Parts: sequence; structure tokens; C-alpha cells
Amino acid sequence: MLPTATAELPGTGGVFRPGPEDVSCEEVLVRQAGGAGKFWWAKAIKTGIGTTQAREAVARSVGIPPDKVGFAGHRDRRTKCTQWFSVPGELVETPNALRNAGFRSSLKVVEVAQAHGPIGPDSVVDLRWRVRLRDAARNDGFQRAKAILARLRTIGVPNYVHPSRFGKDGNLVKWGRLLASGGRLPRPVAATGVVPGECLSALQWSLFNRWLAARISDGLLATCLEGERVRTGTGDEVIVADPAEYAKRFESWEAVALGPLFGAGMSRCAGQAAARESALITEAGLGDEAISRLAGGRRPARVQPRKTTLDLSGPDLVLDCDLPAGAYIGVLADEIIKPAP
Repeated sequence: MLPTATAELPGTGGVFRPGPEDVSCEEVLVRQAGGAGKFWWAKAIKTGIGTTQAREAVARSVGIPPDKVGFAGHRDRRTKCTQWFSVPGELVETPNALRNAGFRSSLKVVEVAQAHGPIGPDSVVDLRWRVRLRDAARNDGFQRAKAILARLRTIGVPNYVHPSRFGKDGNLVKWGRLLASGGRLPRPVAATGVVPGECLSALQWSLFNRWLAARISDGLLATCLEGERVRTGTGDEVIVADPAEYAKRFESWEAVALGPLFGAGMSRCAGQAAARESALITEAGLGDEAISRLAGGRRPARVQPRKTTLDLSGPDLVLDCDLPAGAYIGVLADEIIKPAP
């Protein structure tokens, strides 16, 4: 069980069920589509299907290859999600045909609009979530959840990659370690549809989670170390020489520490921060050759829940909030309910 940022506050108990009945999200665009342009954007509601299936359905509706359909990112297939797709106008004779996109009653296009460019990851600023936490309102759960949310708006939600991305019993991490060490997926594993890329990513994400768990245990979620890589409010990435100079920026959310996604191309840190990262790799038993097989990068250590509202619904709590698109609502739910190990 990963450590929570609000361990000092009692959880509500209850159950988080990542299904379309209890969880929905909607992409929040940086700017709305509309007016004239060379692309058509389609706003679709998908329920219980993956983004790839939805993309293929949009492509079929206008008779174009799926790789011509743009989208901002893969969304959880287990939930209900309102997501945008884009197609080049020059390939579409009848834009209104986009409204006919469907997949086994699990996809419905509700809006079609023109835009100047295709949709991509930079087009979405947040995901707007609605979550039902079953039986979480019992035993003063509403007040407990309010206290936890108030604390998380100050210090942030740990930006863990949810363990659901690691496969059953963490098998994807195990296969990722095998691949990074120069091995190959066993044929029975590959036959189930597992691909090397998701295994290597699972290994990388598991290392990030270990780094972040250690930070939280040491009380370092909402601060930085000497030599840390930090993203500022203007989007710049800098190395911190004096953590004291950044204290107020961290309090005001004008800066956030960036954790390691180990691999080739990952930006280097220095000092104390570099020592912690090196120790983690040594502890994990991975050498330079194994790390070089991963595509490196950086991931924010924490995210701030915004526009949060909490309501009672019988014995349940209903939470609405905005989170950055790369964050996991299941991590926030775990902070609130604090499920038993």
C-alpha cells in the first residue's frame, strides 16, 4: 500500500468502484472549438470502451483511416468519459456524418464544431471528474472528507501512477524488468496481447512511485531538495540551488518538484536530489544498460485538486473536482477513503 499524503487524517472508509456508474470525466479544453478552420472536432461520450475503439468508430463514420483522427490522450475504459476527437476537413465530405459515430451503444457524438488545428495533448488542460464513493458518508464521513480535501488543496495529491496500470499482481512490472535486462516476453504472455511498451512503462512508473513514496514518508511532498528539478509557474524547468528560495513558490503552487521517469533522455538533477535517485536505482538492481532501454522524462510529484465540491447522496459521497489530465482519480479516492491494505 502506497503512503498517503494525509495519513494523519482519518479516512471515510467506503468503496471506490472505477466503473461508469460511479465515475465519469470530461476533458476541459484550453480553448473551445468553434468558428472556421481546417479541422472538424467531435465531442463524444464513451462508456466502458477504450479511446482506441472510440477513435476507430469516429474514423468509420466519415470513411477515413483511424490514424487520421486526433485525440488528446487515452482515457480509462472503465469509466464514462466525454472526450474530443478531430479529423482533417479536407478528408471529410459530410461533417455531420460524425454524429453517426457509434460503437455498440457505448459511444455517442453530441457536438461537432470547426477548429483551426487538430486536437492533441496540449489542447486539454484538465479532466473534470465526478466520483461516487460508496458508503463513505457513514460515521461522519462527510466532515472527514472535507478535512482531507482541504489539506490536499494545500499540500497536493501525490501524483502516483495508479497500480491498476501495473497489471494483475504487478505482472507488467515483472515483464518490464525482464525486457529492460535484455530478455524477451514469454510466448504465452505475448499471446495474451501484452506488448513490450506497456511493460517497460509499468517498470518505469513503479520506480517513480517508489521515489514518490519515499518523499512522502520523509515529509518532502510539498517542498524541494538541493539540486532538484522543478517546474515553475511559467513552465520552465530549473535546478534548485537553494531550496529556501523556493519555499514560498511551493506554498503558492508556483513551483512543483519533478520526479524521475528513469530512462534515456531524462534531464539530470544534482546534489541531494541526484543522490536519492541514484540510491533508488541501486536498490532496484538496475544498471545503466537496463535504464537506457527506457524512454526517460520527468513527472510532477504532486497535483492540486481544483474546483472541488462534495455532496451527500444517502450513504454515499459524490465528489466533483478538476485534476490535470495525467493524474489518477483513484489516487485521490484512496486519500479520502483510505482503504484497508
